[in-house]
Amino acid sequence: MTIGIAAHGPLAGRAILDGLALAERIGKGAVGGFVSLVVIGVDGRLHRAETQQGGTTSLFGGGTIPVVIAEAQFAALMSSGPDRPAPLSQFTPADAGIGLVTGHRLPNTVGSNGIALNVEVLALMRSGLGPAEAVEQVLAENPTVDGGIIAISVDGRIHAADTAYVAMFHDAGKAVLHSAFDPGITVAVLHNAIRPWRGLGLVVAETVLDVMDPPDAADREVHLVSGIPVVSGPGNSIHVDESGAAIRLTVSNRKFLTGEWHLGLGPHASIVVANRNVGVALYEPYLVLSDGYLRSVDGVDEFELPVRCRRQ
Repeated sequence: MTIGIAAHGPLAGRAILDGLALAERIGKGAVGGFVSLVVIGVDGRLHRAETQQGGTTSLFGGGTIPVVIAEAQFAALMSSGPDRPAPLSQFTPADAGIGLVTGHRLPNTVGSNGIALNVEVLALMRSGLGPAEAVEQVLAENPTVDGGIIAISVDGRIHAADTAYVAMFHDAGKAVLHSAFDPGITVAVLHNAIRPWRGLGLVVAETVLDVMDPPDAADREVHLVSGIPVVSGPGNSIHVDESGAAIRLTVSNRKFLTGEWHLGLGPHASIVVANRNVGVALYEPYLVLSDGYLRSVDGVDEFELPVRCRRQ
């Protein structure tokens, strides 16, 4: 019946639209119709866009995403089939000084306190509650309402949950993810009635994260060369001098110090300079070790390894 996406991070506006476009391409069901989009721009103001039909292909007249929306660091949307009741902004209430609210199914349903659930969540956030407290309070007071809510605050906190009623739906999905490199970069997705429901939310969320904080975006490279020593230590890591040249490898298993071994160091192996963990490797090369020395890297003697530096 709907999908809701909210995110915080660089290019969040573009990111959630890329996520929705992916759902439209691979999903079957209640998608590709209306879109209600709201962002907090870098100018500190709310900016909206909407369409009743055609999903992302008809937003902005099918043209380029406006810069103020694409570059927004706080963004939320709700989308489903075509032709929903106006105004579509009722599905995405927002306050530029507080945060954004979206959801799926009918989060605009009037609840036990006489106001729409999504509007009440925003009001509670305005009164000082965080997204998690506001969402959970409203849903607990309205367990039979047909809806789920995502809320994100201007300090980057995010929360997504369904009412007890919607939580029983076999086709409902949810994903809340944070960047592996910067936990403040985050995305939440709620959806239902869009196949494949078991994996859709996770794929959409990963797509959004990939735009905001690409996991393969390197800050620098480390020069690996055959012949450097391999020593044992508490974890797999690459020790580097100030110039960026690898001076030794550390492996946690001592068995790799004798004989010939073919191995990888695992995902995001630590990059160490002067005993300080300064970053992680973004690629895991195929290593050949022989009697405590590196013999080859991906079949060659020298290799430039992409690295993401630790954020301060």
